[in-house]
Amino acid sequence: MKVLNISKNGTIKCEMSDGRLGYTYKSGYVRVSCKNPSSTLYPNFKRRGIKLYQINVKRKNISADGNNYYYTRELVFDQLKRLQMLYSFDLKNCQPKNK
Repeated sequence: MKVLNISKNGTIKCEMSDGRLGYTYKSGYVRVSCKNPSSTLYPNFKRRGIKLYQINVKRKNISADGNNYYYTRELVFDQLKRLQMLYSFDLKNCQPKNK
């Protein structure tokens, strides 16, 4: 994983080991781009822009009466912890597989 740039609003853009992009935001979110499908498997696949998904921890909240629930994300406001979260994701999910 390597840092590509830091924007003027504090967003850090990184390239993961498998070529995906990772972003950390000052708002506390950490996001990673999806893997691009192989052009030989999906020759007609086209996507506008980059599709990102969040890797922040998801927490289930239950309403006071216990009938409903909703999910929230745990925001990480410490910049070092956000980078550590992105780095651990890279180590776990983006390394080449040895067969």
